Amino acid sequence: MTYTIINAQQKGGVGKTTDTVMEAIVAATIFNKKVLVIDTDLQGNATQFLSKTFGNPEIPNTLMACLEKENLSLGIVNLAPRIDMIGCDYDMRNYTEFLDKKFKSLTDKTFYLKKLLDKIKDAYDFIFIDVPPSTDIKVDNAMVCADYVIVIQETQQFSFDGSKRLILTYLQTLVNDFGNLINVQVAGVLPVLLQARRPLQQKIVDETIEYFGRDNVFNNIINNHARLEWYTAQGVQFEDYHDKRIFSLYADIFNELLKRIESFEKTGDVKDFHYEHEFINGNRLTEKGKKLKLDGFTQKG
Repeated sequence: MTYTIINAQQKGGVGKTTDTVMEAIVAATIFNKKVLVIDTDLQGNATQFLSKTFGNPEIPNTLMACLEKENLSLGIVNLAPRIDMIGCDYDMRNYTEFLDKKFKSLTDKTFYLKKLLDKIKDAYDFIFIDVPPSTDIKVDNAMVCADYVIVIQETQQFSFDGSKRLILTYLQTLVNDFGNLINVQVAGVLPVLLQARRPLQQKIVDETIEYFGRDNVFNNIINNHARLEWYTAQGVQFEDYHDKRIFSLYADIFNELLKRIESFEKTGDVKDFHYEHEFINGNRLTEKGKKLKLDGFTQKG
């Protein structure tokens, strides 16, 4: 079974790309999943992030070139034993015009990426698609591929409002337009604290839980870590205690995602859901977190 995951938010700058990359690396190196990351953002942030981490490999074809050639496998780059990537560049700006010329039907335009992804997805356990913070045909193409969406929400009002629009307006519009062709579930809202212990931020977390329901908000919370900012500039590393804390956090996030998926698969919902932290609790590593090792993570370059 292959699961396609999107970290989403209509407000920009909330860390979607960082979360996508970290979840993908953790899935491959800690949980032994075969992973593909597809970057659909013309800024290519996920492409640059992963390239810095894995030694700047050559990208044979951008995502846009693959779409034009009707073959996603032409862009697959192997980064590590269980991590592949399809990179994106500024040529993705041509995608809307490309679709308009190629198809007349809105359904054909919207499901073109999914049609191509279905041909290669069985080679993977998880496919992570990085998307820009917009709602256009390019994002629609990615979103209709998704099995589960994680809503990334910074603890500020604009991000909270963006979460509501994403779930209640944008995703609902896709369902209204395409009915049973849309199979996406919201795995949950994942809060991101900008600064720890600020009353307003905790207030928004509490409001988020009250609005969406405790079951629909991740038990894990991402704190603003300077180490994550370092990763985006230099590439991901795993060298010291601080790195182990970051990887333990994302191990818990991915593990919670697995359990949420399991709940959806068994019951169709996440009713009465609770996650017990296995790798890090607050700022303290558990015994499992202290013993954390990565399999197949070799930084190159």
